[in-house]
Formats: sequence, C-alpha cells, structure tokens
Amino acid sequence: MMAAFWACTPRLLLLLALAVPGAAGAGEFTLSIVGTSDLHGHVEPTPLTVKDRNGEAQKVDRGGLPLLSGYLEDLRRRHPVILLDAGDLFQGTLISNLGEGQVVIDAYNLLRYNAAAIGNHEFDYGPVGPAGVARAGSDEDPVGALKARIAAARFPFLAANIIDNATGRPIAWPNVYPSTIITLPEEPSLRIGLIGATAEDTPRTTNATNLRGLTIAEVVPAVLAQARALRKQGAQLVLLTVHEGANCKGFTNPRDLSACQNDDGRVVKIAAALGGQVDAIVAGHTHSGMAHFVGPVPVIQSFANGRAFGRIDLSFHRVGPRLILDPDKTRVFPPTEVCSVAVSAACDAQSLNGTESRPAIYEGQPVAPSATIAATLAPYRERAQARRAEPLGFSLKQKMSRRYRDESPLGALLADLIREGASLVKGEPVDFALQNGGGIRSDLPVGALTYGDLFEIVPFDNRLAIIRAPGRVLSDLFALNMGSASGVLVPSGLVVTARCAGDAIQVALSDSVGRPLLPDRVYTVAVSDFLAAGGDNFGAVLSRFPFGSVTFYDDAPPLRDIILLALKQHHELPLPPDGPSRLHLSMPRPIRCKQPSVP
Repeated sequence: MMAAFWACTPRLLLLLALAVPGAAGAGEFTLSIVGTSDLHGHVEPTPLTVKDRNGEAQKVDRGGLPLLSGYLEDLRRRHPVILLDAGDLFQGTLISNLGEGQVVIDAYNLLRYNAAAIGNHEFDYGPVGPAGVARAGSDEDPVGALKARIAAARFPFLAANIIDNATGRPIAWPNVYPSTIITLPEEPSLRIGLIGATAEDTPRTTNATNLRGLTIAEVVPAVLAQARALRKQGAQLVLLTVHEGANCKGFTNPRDLSACQNDDGRVVKIAAALGGQVDAIVAGHTHSGMAHFVGPVPVIQSFANGRAFGRIDLSFHRVGPRLILDPDKTRVFPPTEVCSVAVSAACDAQSLNGTESRPAIYEGQPVAPSATIAATLAPYRERAQARRAEPLGFSLKQKMSRRYRDESPLGALLADLIREGASLVKGEPVDFALQNGGGIRSDLPVGALTYGDLFEIVPFDNRLAIIRAPGRVLSDLFALNMGSASGVLVPSGLVVTARCAGDAIQVALSDSVGRPLLPDRVYTVAVSDFLAAGGDNFGAVLSRFPFGSVTFYDDAPPLRDIILLALKQHHELPLPPDGPSRLHLSMPRPIRCKQPSVP
C-alpha cells in the first residue's frame, strides 16, 4: 500500500513552467542543494597531525568555514547551489560564544547561505550580554541575543512552528519568516519555496526561561500549511530545512531506510507524514548523518561541528520553454567530509595514517580555503586565543571521553566539581549534584589542560541552581531518566540501582557510603539552571517538588567558572574511578521493561 501511495503522489509528476533564458531547446538543468547543521560555533578548522605512507608527519585541517567555502566554490562552478542550514549555529566554542555567535553570521554571510532554520540551542544566549537569562524584574528581552544575530544576517531565518503566544502566529521578528520564496540568477523564472522548522523538544533542550511567550508547535502541520501556501504563491519547488534528525548507520544504498531505523528517526517520520508536499529536506539536531529517500523525498543530514556537508542534486530536463523535474535522476550524496586532503573514509587520524597525502579535490578542482573568510575570523580568533590558552594547572595522561547516554568518568568528574563548587558558593555542604550527558560537549584531551579545554566541554553559560527535593522525588527522577533515550544523569554523592519490577523501572538510591535515601527527607541537589527550569525531562517531575524548592544563583558566575573554582581547590585532578561506579543498571539505557503478557 505504501508503494502504491508514493507511486500516485502528484509530486512525481511535478511540471515546472519556466521561461528558459535565450532560445528554447533540449537540455538538462541540475540544481544542487547543500545542507549543513549543528555547527555549534566551530568556524575554525581542527588541526590534525598524521603520518603518511612514508611515515612522514603531515598537517591536515578538518572542517572550518574557510575550507567549506572552497568546496562550495568548486561546486558552484558546476551547478547552481541552494545553501541551507538546519540550525544550532552558534553555541559551543569560545570564538563564537564571546560574541554571542556574531562570528558565525559574518562567515555565513560570506558563504552566501540562502536560509537557516532556528535550532534549540539558538535560545541559549538569552538577552544581549553576559546573563544567560533575563534577570527577574528587568525589561531584558529573553531572546535579545538571538534577535541581534538574526538581524545581522544577509539571509533569512525560517521558523514555521515557533509561535508567538501574543498573536497565535509564527514569530515575525525582523528577518524571521515561516517561509519564503527565492529565485536563482541562473534560472530567474524558477520560484523555489523554503520552509524552516525547529525541534519539538526545544523546551526540554534549552533553557525554557528563554522561551517565555513562545510555543513550539508540531512540525508537520506547520510545514504542511506553509507548503500549501507556497504552492498557491507559485512556488514550483519546496524545500524544508528542519532541526529534527535521524541517525543512519550507513550510506551505501539511499533507498534502504533500514540503516536509519532507531530511536533517533524523527525526521524520517516527519518526511513520511508530509506525503511528498516538500521536494527535499535538510535535517539536523541529532549530530548524525543521513543521505536517504523517504518515499520520493531525499533527506540529508551531515553530522555536526562543521565536519561535513550534505548534497542533493535535482535534475530537470527542458521541454520547450519549460523545465520538468525528473525524480528518477535525483541524486543523494553521502555526507562529504570537509578535509584539506583527499579522504576515502573519514577525515581523522585513524583513517588517514599510513595513506598517501594528496590535496583535496572536489568536482574535479582543487579545494582552496577562502582567504576572505579566514581574515574575517582572525580578530575573533585573537580575542579567544588569549582566554583559551590560560593554564588550569593540571595535566591528563589519557583522554577522558564524553558519553551522552551512559555514565562516564568525565561526567562523574564534572558532577563532583559542581557539587564541590556549589558548596563553596552556598557556604555550606550540598548533598548531591547532577551532570546531564547532553551538557558535556567534548572530550577532555591529553596533555596540559587549559581554560579552552574546559570551555569546549561545558560551553553553555548556564548558572547554578540548588534544588531541595525529597528522596522519593529523586527516585522518580532517576526512574524517568533510566527509561529515557535522552542524556544520562550522572550523580555526585549518590549511587543509583535500577532494575525492572514487572513493567516498571524500580530505583533504589543510597549515598556514597551506602546509606539508603529516606523517602521524605529533603536533600539539596546542585544542578544547572537548564535542568532546574525543566530541561532534559526535569519538567516531568518538577511539579512534585515542594513549593519554593528551587533557588537560582543568577548573580553567581557561570557554572563553568564554578567548576573552575572547585578545581583550584585541588593540587591534582580529582579523577573518579573508571567504570560504572554510580549507576548500577540491569541493562543499558534506555531500560525497557517487558509489558505483562495478556492471558
């Protein structure tokens, strides 16, 4: 039935009425759609040192916007390009955060983006200035920093499903639209509709305080409404850039969606539900890859941090003065690694060691980094470098890796430092602390550690919050988290044991010396203001906390600097033991308890 549905979809017979410049005649026209997402401020390349097949050390650049420009310019020599971003542009690096994302806008303007979606982390900066959220009683705009960045862009931001509660309609900030229509210099009669949408889980994945007065609506109804409106306005092609994603494990067969079937497949469901009303999708949010068709609709997603870009080629053939889309000739390319040398797999040391080192070639041309974009980044880089290089006074012999869904020594270290730092700020001991897996954004590298290393790990300007919670509510919180596919909660001062009791997750909590927590006793727990405002499903249990149980330390330094304050109390890095020392689970997260059988 599904195959029959797609076969009858009128989008497969899309006829594009188009006056061809000059004399009409036979021929083909190819339009390349390039998609990026989840840059998170990684405007600079990551330098790598690898050994070629002769054992000689070679310097390699991975990612970075100057290098991305080289790939784009090579492609633009072959085909017209529509360049779209699926959101989360700014938050994540020192060079970006110091200017609340301005360096990204400056570079994206030069890259000639056509549009960008708004991601969940676009709301992280809050008002203009150092405060992460608008201060109580002030007239600060909780999205002031985001509005300032958008106003400086020479391309629109698109947000079909971010609703202004005051009007009940999509937000209408300067340079923000639910959708738009563009044309191309190469084919000015071709009207192309662009729609943008953001992740439905945004209230749980940014500081919800900054969403005051806004509602994140469902993606599919919002996009369908815009697609129909664009068609009525004469759009012959409709493209969607959306901050929802997938997690495909392979790219060998773009028609085989089995590689994308897992808990991260939100954009697959969205594409299917849209029923061919959009012609292509650029996705993001999950930091993974996709290069597949959902029915007739090609969908691309290209990991994160400027590592790669996605590409779809739409092919048209000319019939007299018209262009006809040929869906059978649509090509979806696996994510292209942004690398200064030719790669056969990934642009990393493991893949490149022992190989022949050859300059990168794309579309038959050498890839030349943009000197203009590099010069644009230079003053931002100089400002960030001084802060980045400040030594922490510790050295690490082995890398500590981040883990999103599972306990890690790095997560435990951060939880311990949050607890210790919170006790210093509060002036009295804090019972426990929690570090969420999604709040750890990088690994802690080998060697002498600097402030830049700490910043890359916790780039968010979150503030400290202290929660006063009964033991039974903490048990409910961990039961919810153990059954969730979202980021793990790593505790300090707590040992969590979780197992299935029938179809329910049963959690037992004890302190670090083995004493069970008392259900009615109130404990103090240090967390980020992101969690305390309801992020990462905290909102599902916040209503069970006693009234007035959350205290926000808005006037204290950012949580990252509170972690640094705790670090300075030590002569050696206080490394926790490796292994699952705090979370004792009957199975890997997310725990799925069997439903009782029906007689």
